[in-house]
Amino acid sequence: MMNNLNMWFVLAQVFGIGTMVFEFICYQVDQDHEKSKYFLFTGIGSIFWALMFISIGMATGMATQISLIVAGTYSAFRNLVFFGVFKRDTPASKKFGRRFLIAMMPIVITAGVMGVLQAPSEIRWIHIFGMVTALLFVVGQYLPGNHYVRIAIVFYATAVLLTQTPLNILYGDFRWNIMGILIESTKIVSVFVFYALQVIKAKRARDLELIKHVIAEELSKIEELAGKIPVTNLPAVSRVEKLMAKMVKSELKMVTTARMKDVESTEDELQALIDDLQMLQRMKRVQANVVA
Repeated sequence: MMNNLNMWFVLAQVFGIGTMVFEFICYQVDQDHEKSKYFLFTGIGSIFWALMFISIGMATGMATQISLIVAGTYSAFRNLVFFGVFKRDTPASKKFGRRFLIAMMPIVITAGVMGVLQAPSEIRWIHIFGMVTALLFVVGQYLPGNHYVRIAIVFYATAVLLTQTPLNILYGDFRWNIMGILIESTKIVSVFVFYALQVIKAKRARDLELIKHVIAEELSKIEELAGKIPVTNLPAVSRVEKLMAKMVKSELKMVTTARMKDVESTEDELQALIDDLQMLQRMKRVQANVVA
């Protein structure tokens, strides 16, 4: 019997780690262009989350886990439905998505109100905070852009995190739900990592513009001297060639294939690279005109 309990306990930890992995990944997805991928990853994370509660229930008793299993299953179902909606990405699917979202709201509100009413008065504020942030999160998931859902999940995860501490676990059982805290903390950390990477990308874009500006100036100088003095007397040529190589490498890193959904968007995404290649051709013409 003890070995059986240990097996379910270990499985619960494995599913908890799986939940953290997919929850972290989903908030690294650019939802401006890969909304369906976000819902796929968070849906898989919710499946792991529900399986974690099932495993805990098998180890300690289902009575305390039923509501959590329902919550995890509901979350997985909602996210995978939205995955289908945004994967199709048609007016009809988006119309269905809006109707589905409206239909889900009463469920979220009902679950939130029940949680508030059942909570001891001393900690009722946590559950009110959780209900409000849960509503904002569900709506934020559907809204376009990267920011609504990330702002909402930070507050919602904070609310859920509070329920995993002795502040919420009363009745003399002053314990910490470490796995629950880690899962919610992972979501918050993932959001901060996403924005940190956005800052890094913005800096790379600024650095790339500076490189292009330097190349343009140096290339103009070289063009003026081409045909007048030997190439060996043009040390700037080698420097510009190295800058061009760095420019192209940086440009390739900036290309986002997720944005390439049709001919027009693909051309827009590759336009900067095309401009770089034209500059390379300009450099080759200059070298051909330099006196040997």
